[in-house]
This record gives sequence, structure tokens and C-alpha cells, in this order.
Amino acid sequence: MWCPVKSTKAYSTREEFVLDCLPILRKEVELLIKAGADLIQIDDPHLCLFVDPKVREQYDQPDKAADFATDVVNQLVDGFTGTRFAVHLCRRAGARGRGEEDHQGSFDTILPQLNRLNVSHLTLEFTTPGAGEFKVLKQLREDFEIGLGCVDVTPGQIDEPETIVQRVVKATEYIAPERITLNPDCGFSPGSGAVVSLDEAYQKLQNEVIAAKILRKQFGDS
Repeated sequence: MWCPVKSTKAYSTREEFVLDCLPILRKEVELLIKAGADLIQIDDPHLCLFVDPKVREQYDQPDKAADFATDVVNQLVDGFTGTRFAVHLCRRAGARGRGEEDHQGSFDTILPQLNRLNVSHLTLEFTTPGAGEFKVLKQLREDFEIGLGCVDVTPGQIDEPETIVQRVVKATEYIAPERITLNPDCGFSPGSGAVVSLDEAYQKLQNEVIAAKILRKQFGDS
């Protein structure tokens, strides 16, 4: 949310602004743990921008900027116990419903940063065009649980359960099924800019649940 035109009187750089947000976010984590949350998901739409060659061209040192995003997440979760942490890597797949830019590029580009995240769960989107192949999962740390984006969020596109199953089975060629949870890609639900009916979103979730039941039976409740 830092703006180079409007924000510099308060913060000369985006990094200064982000670091000043850390104590606020850590307090929120503290309150969530106190309230009994056993899993806290951190949404990081910035780190995943660096999969896109066009975005990387805008930075003198794109890997350094991606490293900063990873470091901030690690500072956010440092020292907390009693809960698990997840990171959602948003590719802005909601662009298909909201008219935003959809970022191209494989997760391979940010693998070093992903593997340094001190969390136990990564939510990754794979149905968006240009997201790359599932084989990248094999290069992630083995202690990660993967929230597999396997449900298309395109308005009007409702994947059949069998289509979802096929995607997940393909992913199991590279990662053990017990490490996978099923997710729609980001942006499937109705919103201020998304022309998606509530019934459509509900049907997508219903089909995801059916797919999960088929997969549990196929893989023996793993």
C-alpha cells in the first residue's frame, strides 16, 4: 500500500513502511493465538509477483526484493508457538474475474525464497494460465504441506469433480498425497469487482469436496 508519490513524507521507502507494519501484525498474531487459532495464514501477494519476468524487469535487484519479502514473513512468525503458519502465494488469479493483471511465470523463479519461509504450509495456485507445471513441487522442502490450487476461478467455468481429481493425481507424481490439501485458486468468490454468482462459487466448492472424497478413497484416506 506504499505509494512513491503520496507516502514519502512518512516513509522514504516501501521497505521502511513494511517494517513499521511488523509490530502491528505480530500483535494480531498474538491475539489470534490467544483466541485459539490453530492455523494462521499469511497472504503474501508481493513475493509471488517475482515469478513474472515483466515484474522482475522493474527492479534493479529482483531477487533481493523477493528475499526481503521472505525475511519479513519470517520476522512476523519468529518466536511464536502454539499454532501453525501458512503462506498464500497469490498470483492474482482473480484477474480473470476482476479485470486485474494476471501474472505469468513458474514458481521455479522464487524457489530459493519459498524454501526459506519458516512456515509449515504453502498455498499455491496452479490453474491460472502460465503458472507452470506441478514438477516444481518436487523442489520444495519436504516438510511443507501444500494447499494445491486445483479449482479454476474463471467466471462461468465450473470444473467437474473428475477434472479436479485429474489435476491432483498429476500433482502426486511429484509430491506425496498426504502432503496435499485441496484449494480453489484465489479469486473464485463474488467480490466488488468479480461478476460471479454465489451459487457458482458454492457449486465449485461442492465439486471440490466431491473430488476430495474420491481422492481419499483412491489414496486410502492419506
